[in-house]
Amino acid sequence: MNLDARLLAAHAAGDGVALARLYAEAARAGGPGAGFYLTQAWIFALEAGLPEAAEIGETLRESGLT
Repeated sequence: MNLDARLLAAHAAGDGVALARLYAEAARAGGPGAGFYLTQAWIFALEAGLPEAAEIGETLRESGLT
């Protein structure tokens, strides 16, 4: 299953943990939407209480996106 399909499935399931990790994966892939994906990864990670939220937030701050 490709990344888009996995993201859609995670949204349909309401799986915030999977969404945080999938959006982070999409951000790492780069491209014009990387900043959006990283922001979404951070939001879902914060909502899910994931420890990687701190690292994602730091990456956002370093990139000037926050």
